[in-house]
Amino acid sequence: MNLDQLLTDAARQVADQVDPPEVDLEAVRNRAARAGRRRTTALAVAAAAVTAALVGIPLLADHDSSTAPLPAAPPTSQVVWSLNNTNCAMDLCLKPRTYGIPLGRDSSGHRLRATLTVQSGGWEAQGDLHRISRANAEGTVVLSVYQPSEFAGPGQCVQGMRRVAPDAAMDDVVPLLSTLPQFAVVDGPRAVPAFGRDTRYVKLRTDRISCPAVAGAQYNLAEFYGMEGEVPRGEANLDPGQPVLIEFWVLELEGKPIVVEARQEGIPDDAMIRGLDQLRESLTFGFRGP
Repeated sequence: MNLDQLLTDAARQVADQVDPPEVDLEAVRNRAARAGRRRTTALAVAAAAVTAALVGIPLLADHDSSTAPLPAAPPTSQVVWSLNNTNCAMDLCLKPRTYGIPLGRDSSGHRLRATLTVQSGGWEAQGDLHRISRANAEGTVVLSVYQPSEFAGPGQCVQGMRRVAPDAAMDDVVPLLSTLPQFAVVDGPRAVPAFGRDTRYVKLRTDRISCPAVAGAQYNLAEFYGMEGEVPRGEANLDPGQPVLIEFWVLELEGKPIVVEARQEGIPDDAMIRGLDQLRESLTFGFRGP
């Protein structure tokens, strides 16, 4: 039995148990070819490892009787999971894995995406809004990745949005960020390397977001291409009455301006901020599979 068949059989066994992730089988096969011939037993172990990764069950049991939590193992780089909606309040936090964020298509129709790795518990997501966050009683940290369509303009909160042109470059987006109403620039704009790319960086702060005294009023920071990254139906909103610190990185991905937004609302603790930095540093950009 060859590796292709073993992988197929393994996937079929778990098909009814998990939502199918994007699996880079070609990378698995190429690595197997470089390693040379394997015995049948070695191939079986490899297939079992794929099965275990898909269902989240370790192959080798740890017989240590300690109940202390163990550090999250780094997710396998061959599996990219869809970023769906989760809710920690319902005991449905994100699992430590590598997740993909769809960013639409390039001019040739190729699907674009960002990938990031969650290495610890306590994070939840709004997949349709390309957002991962963590909160406690004092504050919230948020990481969002999106292609913008509009940014807040001169009016308060939901008034006067400023449109991003469909053919905008990253240097067209930066002035819209550095002039967001109610925010002051504390660093940048400047060119910095990040995510293995050239980017433009700007850091903004406000001591207090204010909105009209209307129930449910929010500051509409940005609107962007959400869901699959092809329709401008996503939005980033801020609750009034709190301090906000935002770091933006703007890059170009196959001719499209992409914004990475790392946000602190309220007074998040140091551990939350380090986790936000770790998430952001794991980001990569490229193409999705067909």
